[in-house]
Amino acid sequence: MKKQVLLIEDDDALRKSLAQILDLEGITVIQANGFTQARHTIRANFAGVILSDIRMPQKDGFDVLSYVQSVDTELPVVMLTGEADVPMALRAMKEGAYDFLEKPCASTTLLDVLTRALHHRALVTHTRQIEQQINRNDTAAMNFPGPSQVTRDLRSNLRHIAPQPLHVHLFGEAGSGKKLAAHTIHSLSPDRDVFITFNLENPFEALEIPSGPANVSLKNLDVISPDTQDKILELLNNHDLRLITSSVQSVEQLKAAGFSKTLLSALDPVEINVPSLAQRKKDLPVLFESLVRQTCRSLNTHMPQIPQSIYAEVIAKNWEGNQPALRNFATTVAVGLNVHKPQMEEMPLADQMDTFERLVLSETLKNNNGKAGAAAVALGLPRKTFYDRLARYDLRPKDFKTH
Repeated sequence: MKKQVLLIEDDDALRKSLAQILDLEGITVIQANGFTQARHTIRANFAGVILSDIRMPQKDGFDVLSYVQSVDTELPVVMLTGEADVPMALRAMKEGAYDFLEKPCASTTLLDVLTRALHHRALVTHTRQIEQQINRNDTAAMNFPGPSQVTRDLRSNLRHIAPQPLHVHLFGEAGSGKKLAAHTIHSLSPDRDVFITFNLENPFEALEIPSGPANVSLKNLDVISPDTQDKILELLNNHDLRLITSSVQSVEQLKAAGFSKTLLSALDPVEINVPSLAQRKKDLPVLFESLVRQTCRSLNTHMPQIPQSIYAEVIAKNWEGNQPALRNFATTVAVGLNVHKPQMEEMPLADQMDTFERLVLSETLKNNNGKAGAAAVALGLPRKTFYDRLARYDLRPKDFKTH
């Protein structure tokens, strides 16, 4: 565990005394005489904790606390004051302080509080490192980015089902990403290296399966012929196969449409709904940007600056073609063609205003690297009002941090 403390104290003698106490305990101390000097050290990846006096000239300890909260809500701040002020202590804790101590403070008490804070910070940073490593190798996160609840549920379902020895049926609108979901399941499968895809709309496509365990994707299950059904049942009896079927229809809809129950009974698949883009409105900005980046990487070109007006149009449009339509528009933007803005769908005024407000909040957070305090200042909003707006649109500052 890295033992590091940013000590903010305007009293030079007291600061040096506290630094000496911490140094004797093997804690690395970064000294600052106030907010201005300290702010350059306060970063989201700061491995230590902060020990700050409250009463300081110009910007006080609450300014420090507010800034820290805007940078990283999980960065512990221990507050020091020379007065036994209960309301001040309550305010400090309410605004996110890790702990509150009175000066003069016994060395054992100070060290105990800082040790607990350092252990807490070490756990946070370790967890983040693990999450970053998982995300870098998480096909579900890469293939289905976005903060919406339906997409979070989809990612969770794909991760959960991938290692299970169960057949899967993916259903959803055309272009919603069922093929991508099937590839995601395969990439997260720990014991099946072979992946084969058959489009059942093509009656002449031969169903040839190699030996050994395999994932087999059957697209457009709703148009499967009786002969092909028999062939699949035969393959299931003679090979170690896990079928990942897909259709615009759910299993119940297939049964209602007269689909043969023999194959469905043999498969008894787990169903996963792949949501349309109309259900993923909150994902559109990040999904669109991801598609533009993918195109730029494949063409070895620079990522263009995307104007807010384009993001606004992307959010407002009802992408009936789903991902292929959005991908096509992203390609147009990536290659720098003159963009014909997608036509705005007719929306009630209140919905249009909500869309615009969410876009402005998202862009401001993005421009300020997810720092809520800085974003609130940029928009001229009180912090409480700003956080209320974020909660309304399910926006989280940490989702907009780039480093």
